[in-house]
Amino acid sequence: MASVDSRLGEECTFKSAVVVDVASVTDDSLNDLKEAVEHRKDIESGDAVDDTCENLSVALAMFLLVVDMVGTGVLSIPNAFATLGWIPGHLTLLLCWVLSMCAGFLLWRLRYQKYEGVHSYPELFNGAFGKKGLVFARFNTYPLLFLYSAAFSYTQAQAWSALFSGSTVSLTEWMVIAGFVSLVVLQLRSFKAMAFTSVIAIATIIIPVVISFFVIASMVKDPVAYPVGQRVLFSYYGTSDCVIAAMDILYAFAGAVVFLEIMSAMKFIKNFPYSLVFSQTFAYLFYATTGSVVYGLAGDATWLVSPFTNSLQPGAAAIVADVCVVIHAAIAIIVTGQVLISGVQRAAEPFVKRIVFGKDNGPYKVAKLTSLKPAALLWWFLWALIVVVLETLVNTVIPSFKIYLALISSLIASQTMMLWPAGIDIYAFARERKGKEHLFTALSVVIIMFGLTALILGLYGDIAGIIRN
Repeated sequence: MASVDSRLGEECTFKSAVVVDVASVTDDSLNDLKEAVEHRKDIESGDAVDDTCENLSVALAMFLLVVDMVGTGVLSIPNAFATLGWIPGHLTLLLCWVLSMCAGFLLWRLRYQKYEGVHSYPELFNGAFGKKGLVFARFNTYPLLFLYSAAFSYTQAQAWSALFSGSTVSLTEWMVIAGFVSLVVLQLRSFKAMAFTSVIAIATIIIPVVISFFVIASMVKDPVAYPVGQRVLFSYYGTSDCVIAAMDILYAFAGAVVFLEIMSAMKFIKNFPYSLVFSQTFAYLFYATTGSVVYGLAGDATWLVSPFTNSLQPGAAAIVADVCVVIHAAIAIIVTGQVLISGVQRAAEPFVKRIVFGKDNGPYKVAKLTSLKPAALLWWFLWALIVVVLETLVNTVIPSFKIYLALISSLIASQTMMLWPAGIDIYAFARERKGKEHLFTALSVVIIMFGLTALILGLYGDIAGIIRN
């Protein structure tokens, strides 16, 4: 028999997903195989719809990308500007926007033209480098996703703490509460369900930022209680402080880690660039506006902390801002959290089932994310619970929010946004290019250099900051 799995697992790409039992090949089975292959080509070219994917529209994919990008990272932008100054702050922000756009286009081209069936970084590595690439990507992608997802719970816990600042509940206890809320929210498993809730997530990060503009403008009118700091073109802070600030900006664009999952859930993958351009440009303009307004109002004031919404003076506006941040952090975790839990489930669940139920009752498969069967829901809850508990334990030992974001940036964004897309682009296309096409290879080399710089300097700044704290 011949079969084509259009929703490929991480063990194969589409080109290797065709399994043929030679002894049972018939003319009918060969015809079915040809039709399946042609249908897959039509799906990839946009001439047909993949009924097995979630068929996200350009708009829904755009909302997912926006909520994935415009999240907790924006809350650290003003503090980063306060450290870097006007010119380095805006140049770093612009560079990160360009690099994020390049990552998106490189991944889309790899997915659309070279490795048609991949849905994640591990699958992409498997398609490019085989089993060793798959193992490498798994051991790198999932820990990186883990830290990225944990940051949302960390932000939520800080917002809870600020909201009830007069209570006796410690930040560690709020982290446990945030973990429980995250566990509940993460029971939303499908991208389509997430896309509709993403509208709420976007609104609940824009609202507190806008509120903060007016509150801070009012606060600085009292220079005794809230003195305005310096506003400079170039930073006068130390190297490690500037590196951490730059990594905080880079973190705001770390959503590239789930680009493949989102584009693979689209109705027509060829339309992904439209969602990419709008989402990344919206994020860039929102970040630039937030950094410019708050830095212009307060400078590097000593009372301005990260996340900057925790700097607001007590009052109704601060309460509304904190409530919005809690809601946003709780909802925004679902994109990264879903990808993380789904990956852990695919890797570990079949192994666990073989131990519990025995090898003879296999093979064991993982239920689709759209399945509502009790067993599927219970298995998902189990893996979500394990992930959330581990994230909560990690969050309790992080000394500083901005150092946390910088650590994630240096580890995650340097690889997923720069090193991996550019490196695989060179591996997949460099030998085929001719003439001016080699400029694309040169661009990938430049991106790799930026990635190595971010990785090395970022880790240096993070370690120095952790030691100092």
